[in-house]
Amino acid sequence: MEHHLRNSVFGTALCFLALASTTLIFGAQAKAQQPDVPTLNVSSRIVLLDVVVTDKQGRPVTDLKQSDFAVYEDKLPQKISSFEVPSVHELPVVSSTTELINPDDPKSFGQSPVTVLVLDELNTHFEDSSFAVRSVRQYLESHPALLAQPTMLLIVADNRFHMLQNFTQDREALLKALREQSVHYAWKLEGDKSIGYGPVERLDQSLSALEQIAQATARIPGRKNLVWVGQGFPSLDPAELATHDLDLVNNTIQHVTDVLLDSRVTLYAVDPTTSAAGLTEITDPTQLEFAQAAGDTLATNVDPFASEASFDRLGPVTGGRVLRGMNDIDKQIALSIDLGTHFYTIGYVPSGSSTVLHQYRNIHVVCLHPDLTVSTRNGYYALPPKTANSSETLTYDLNTAALSSIPLTALRVTAEPAKPLADSSPTYTVHVDATMLSWQPAENGSHSVKVAILVVALSAKDKILAHTLRSETALARAGADLQQAGKNADFIIPTPLPKGATRLRFVVRETATGRMGTADIKVSP
Repeated sequence: MEHHLRNSVFGTALCFLALASTTLIFGAQAKAQQPDVPTLNVSSRIVLLDVVVTDKQGRPVTDLKQSDFAVYEDKLPQKISSFEVPSVHELPVVSSTTELINPDDPKSFGQSPVTVLVLDELNTHFEDSSFAVRSVRQYLESHPALLAQPTMLLIVADNRFHMLQNFTQDREALLKALREQSVHYAWKLEGDKSIGYGPVERLDQSLSALEQIAQATARIPGRKNLVWVGQGFPSLDPAELATHDLDLVNNTIQHVTDVLLDSRVTLYAVDPTTSAAGLTEITDPTQLEFAQAAGDTLATNVDPFASEASFDRLGPVTGGRVLRGMNDIDKQIALSIDLGTHFYTIGYVPSGSSTVLHQYRNIHVVCLHPDLTVSTRNGYYALPPKTANSSETLTYDLNTAALSSIPLTALRVTAEPAKPLADSSPTYTVHVDATMLSWQPAENGSHSVKVAILVVALSAKDKILAHTLRSETALARAGADLQQAGKNADFIIPTPLPKGATRLRFVVRETATGRMGTADIKVSP
């Protein structure tokens, strides 16, 4: 079998060369009083639900109040702690009629939802991928030159996942990116004739792309409407996998599902295979009643991926949908984005739920007005606190980030050369924005935060030549203002450069939350 970064199934072929524990002091001037710094409480979790309400004609309903909703988790009523109406989910008002947003400045997005278009050429036959590209082009051409919603364009294909165009409202920039991109032949798909590891690798690569999207957009505060144009990863029958492989697949799906939940990513998938069997659009009340009755099977703690690892389950789990057997793909893309634009946001802290780990917790939102339909995510996995995550989760996250061709920005990370240490190895300073870290208080008034830093040396052809993993702790003295703009936690990292290295990628993963950020710098080979 062709060798990849991950071995048999969701494992890792990276043998981390170093695991060190060092303490770095956060450089900030002490103040007379300790500021009120928010900290992370890993024993509780705020669940945010983006809720779409439609009438019998499928039109969004946007004038409801908090009292019109009831939320249940595992059939137990929950107290709503926050509520936002659709009208607040907009871009900031500006006077300019040109580009409104800056993709490097999350504040410029305001509370607006954003669109992430993904061309899935990994799991889709060549002729259908060509149709998908034409459909995305038709969708864009049907909209004004200045798009109402910031839009990013990505592509996932055999052994590659990259950004064709960063967030923009410039329709022509997206069309230009489409014109310059040729359609890829899905070699892995065409070669998959049995369970083997081909389908598992496509599942792995697809899930990795989903996590990278969540991490790359995490700093943007609003909802992310992820429109996946393609067949999606293959369904795997658990009976076909060895027990160890099945556990790894399940753990990865659970982890990625909750990363999507935390980052407010909703999946709308449209299959361009016009002969595909599967879900179709609900067009009349009878179909609606049947679908709602079928949905009641998830009113218990049934794991949606228990019977099979299926891409179709990700739509409802994230609050979206998966459509197959349609030929008006451009209209389905437009409809998905429109539904994801008019939504309420409801927050609650779970109470009374089971504490059994890895159990699926069902969410049910009820609108107290008759004849209205509610769409939102239908649950999440009860996972251990981030600090107790398994080594497999840590390895999966870091491997995913190491190979990511798009910057991960859940943490703002920069890197620069530093004065070499005593051993004369090349040394770099990694800066992490202090305001984005979850500092933990100590009894003496100081604060600390733990991170894992992976340094990967890559060749001109993006081949991994060497890698080093370090566990680091940053300390902030009592009274340090951790919310002051421009303050960083700085880490000094010695990094031997192998022959042929042209680029270093620094991946920082916060231990408490799992949030990640990346920085790349060029080096001389």
